[in-house]
This record gives sequence, C-alpha cells and structure tokens, in this order.
Amino acid sequence: MIIQLEMGPNFQRTANQLGSMGQALLDACSAGLEKGVKIAAGKVAADYLTGQSLKRRTGQLARAVDGWLAAPLDGVVGVRPNSAVSKYAWLLGDEEKTIRPKNAKFLTIPISENLTGAGVPRFSSPRQVPDGFFLKTKSGRLLFGYKKGKRGKFRALFTLVKSVFVQGSGALYDGTLDSLDDISDKIESEIARKTGAL
Repeated sequence: MIIQLEMGPNFQRTANQLGSMGQALLDACSAGLEKGVKIAAGKVAADYLTGQSLKRRTGQLARAVDGWLAAPLDGVVGVRPNSAVSKYAWLLGDEEKTIRPKNAKFLTIPISENLTGAGVPRFSSPRQVPDGFFLKTKSGRLLFGYKKGKRGKFRALFTLVKSVFVQGSGALYDGTLDSLDDISDKIESEIARKTGAL
C-alpha cells in the first residue's frame, strides 16, 4: 500500500531553477516529511491499534510501527523489515488470511479462563494442563478444559478449530491518511525555516 503526497507537477523543475536555494528546498521537504511520517506512525500506534479492529495484547506490534525516510522525498510508515513482529505486520493493512494448522488436525485457540485480562494465554497448549479433557458440545464445537471435583462445572480453556479467518485492520492506511494535514504542516514549516521564508 502506498500513499503519495505529491508536491505538484513543476516542483522538481522549480527546485532545479533555484540553484542552491532549490537544494535547500528539497532538503526542507525531506526533513518535514521525516517529521511528518513519525507523527503518522505515532497516530497509527496510539489511535488505530486498539479497539474492535485490532485488540492489543502485548503492544509489540504498536511499538514496532515507525516512520522513516527510505530516500529523499520518500517517507515510509510501517514496520521495518526484519523486525521481531514482521510476520504480524500484515495485520496493519487490509490483507485477509485463513490460518490452518501445520502439523496437527486443529488449531487450539485459548478462550475464557485461559486468558488474562490483557488477552494473553495462561497455557499455550492443552498439553500444559494437568487433568484436562476434550468435550464436544451439542452444536459440534470441540473444547478442551477441566473440571474440579465430580460435580464441578466444566471450564473451557481452548476451542479447537480447523481454520481461522483473519482480516487485517487497515490501521496503517487509516492512521496515515488521518495524518496528511500534519505531514503537510511539517513540510511547510521546514521549508519556511530552512529557506528563511518566515
């Protein structure tokens, strides 16, 4: 996904005609763009990576969102390549994936009592649960959990499914688009500062 903020059809020609002042103009645009994409990255992390579209558990993906210059006049908002969360970065876009188990029949999805308040699983696998057992509900849903005592209530810890459909949040696009005015303001203020227009 690319969002382009274009300077206008004659921008490069005008910068070339200005000579050394033109180089200052280009440098100012790049400096403003770099500050602007940092603001956009902060907006994505703060305002678009929480709530219904993407529930934040550990916050690692949000902390990995950054803004940087790939080249002069080429700003990037996203997750840097080879980051610790690169394999989850697709959640920031609008990509859709169906996740299936690789070496098993089912995916084990932690639910209810197995989740902390932040949504982090207490047990990552049914194998970690002593005295746990599988149960099939009347609707055909396969659960894994435990029961305390003979009359205790069944406590589900995992639901087992053959696949899970996951929709990306669109957070990167929405947050960056929402920051276009801030990016433009940073570019304008850097131009004014570096060219002495103020």
